[in-house]
Amino acid sequence: MSASAIPERVRWAVAVLDPRPGERVLDIGSGTGASVEALLAEMGGADAAAPASVVAIDRSGTAVARMRERLAEAATTGAVEVVHAGLADLDPALGPFDAAVSVNVNVFWTSAAVPELHALARALRPGGRLLVAFGIGPVPLADAGHLDGVAAAMRATPWFAVRERLEAEHGSGVLAERTEAPADSA
Repeated sequence: MSASAIPERVRWAVAVLDPRPGERVLDIGSGTGASVEALLAEMGGADAAAPASVVAIDRSGTAVARMRERLAEAATTGAVEVVHAGLADLDPALGPFDAAVSVNVNVFWTSAAVPELHALARALRPGGRLLVAFGIGPVPLADAGHLDGVAAAMRATPWFAVRERLEAEHGSGVLAERTEAPADSA
């Protein structure tokens, strides 16, 4: 996939997350794999001194099959692992992750996503970054209501501290940090 084929909202979200070489990143609801490719490019790919490590998770078997085909080369180098599962069923042994990103993952705007946030708390290291992004861009502020709900859901847990609410031309989101609270705390 060429860089121009990656949607602006995805490029924006990856830039906000600011993944660094050597980090382990969870890409939630990876769909076509565009976000995974953007993450790998930002992190320097398999050629970097500290190779990229991205776990792409999606609940759709069709999406997972497409990603496995598209990302086959990156998977053989160990830069990417594609997992077929819902976020609430994320195996914490896949972590710990330094960062996680979701772009337009509907569970975050259709519910309080408590099981999903709990799964993320078990998989993200304390201090790890979580970006829940939305966007059909460029439609500024189109997702203000979604942002309110996501920020409230994160604040209702002991696991995440909301750091920033972002509203930009190509997307919006909530950037949070994993707290030191034990993942098994309620």
